[in-house]
Amino acid sequence: MPSDATVTLDDLDILAHQAFDLDDPMPVVADLVDAVEQNRLADPADASHALLLASELAEQAGDLPAALGYAERATTAPGGGPFARSCWAELLVKSGREDEGLEQFAAVRPELLRDPLAASYVPAALEACDRATVALEWLTEAVRTVIERAPRDEQDYAEVELLFALIKERHRVREGLELSHDDLDDLYHEMEAAVEAPEPDEGRAVLFWPEPELATLLARWPEQAEAYGADWDRHRELLEQTLATWSSSGVMRLGLFRGSVDGLVAFAAANGVEPDDPGVHTDYADTIGDQGGAVVWPPQRNAPCWCGSGAKYKKCCLPRSRG
Repeated sequence: MPSDATVTLDDLDILAHQAFDLDDPMPVVADLVDAVEQNRLADPADASHALLLASELAEQAGDLPAALGYAERATTAPGGGPFARSCWAELLVKSGREDEGLEQFAAVRPELLRDPLAASYVPAALEACDRATVALEWLTEAVRTVIERAPRDEQDYAEVELLFALIKERHRVREGLELSHDDLDDLYHEMEAAVEAPEPDEGRAVLFWPEPELATLLARWPEQAEAYGADWDRHRELLEQTLATWSSSGVMRLGLFRGSVDGLVAFAAANGVEPDDPGVHTDYADTIGDQGGAVVWPPQRNAPCWCGSGAKYKKCCLPRSRG
């Protein structure tokens, strides 16, 4: 990477993804850290993300002290927050500093009662440092707290979303521990069945253009940048934020349908319309949706990202929801 180049969020993700296949990713770690220290980030709020990527690569390379240091810096860097703090807590425990790590975990524990995403990243970080039983204890208490505080005479969609995120993650952790089902597992299955029921108003999906398709689309119809974003970074950010907003409003079944320029052009030709008409794009998205095959959102924290980058969701598009 040129030493004076401005670095976008997309650049950070590409660098990190390529580094995961290297025998020695530390030169890339140095590039990521340098971009932060030399103020070369296109968006200063990406600093925490860059440092967490550096931390993950350093851990992969076996340099746990360096990984720990970068994670700690990420907690106070622009864009830092509970997610970065949970990553730091995980590495503290892995480094043998259990008391400090559990103290940091305790500091982010309240997020379980506020942020549905925390239901994924807090337990996953605890599991990564062999504290699955702690994750289960916290999830169980959070589930029961949300149930008890829920108003009986009205439906709070944000609370329903939070409860579903917590109880789903609790069920996953219990299965990993090979525990028999209990009353809350039964409740999870009841909620899951309700979510998967064929009610069209309870699920939504968005049209997603993979990177090469977006480049082709914008080259042919630059005016579409207003709808889809001017570049790959912005496109993914808009989609992640849209999905996160729908989720927070209580929509439980969310996903993305992959579009293609060839498919759009063929659809327009078959219907005798112009492919640059925004209304045609809406109809094309509906047609793809009718065919099924949506990419489910959100992926698990450590699963490959929905955008196809190959990077983990937690290090790729998850942070974009907070952009």
